[in-house]
Amino acid sequence: MSSEPVTVSYDRTEPMAIDRLDDLDALLDRIAATPEYQRFPVMVSLETNDREHVLEVCLGRHDLSVLVWHHTFVEIATSKGTLDQPADLAYNFGGSRTDAYNNSAIPVTTARQAVREFFTTNGQRPTCLGWQTPSYDEQDEPAKG
Repeated sequence: MSSEPVTVSYDRTEPMAIDRLDDLDALLDRIAATPEYQRFPVMVSLETNDREHVLEVCLGRHDLSVLVWHHTFVEIATSKGTLDQPADLAYNFGGSRTDAYNNSAIPVTTARQAVREFFTTNGQRPTCLGWQTPSYDEQDEPAKG
């Protein structure tokens, strides 16, 4: 299935344009299977062609993932966790260690479903999971919208 291309970037790799869902799935499978990212997960950014929307997905762990969705200059939301989340959950974001937002751990299958939805709707916030306003403290708020 083809759609508007997304630009995929992670760690310190050169961004790449992807315009087929099969190619996106294959790339994400390769990233998730990389031993380096299985030891320390990586946040992968998908940006729409118009640069209005971004979905970030944490890959490398088999037990959980985290999502962050942005509408440029308007809104940011993170996945509303449905799994127990380790207190020290962190990932590689552009080569730097970054702590995960509180209460944001979701199943890997849900995260991958959200990636497919983001791709096929040209950047709309996926509806297959709950969202919340990101926080690092104990008080999470529901995301608007």
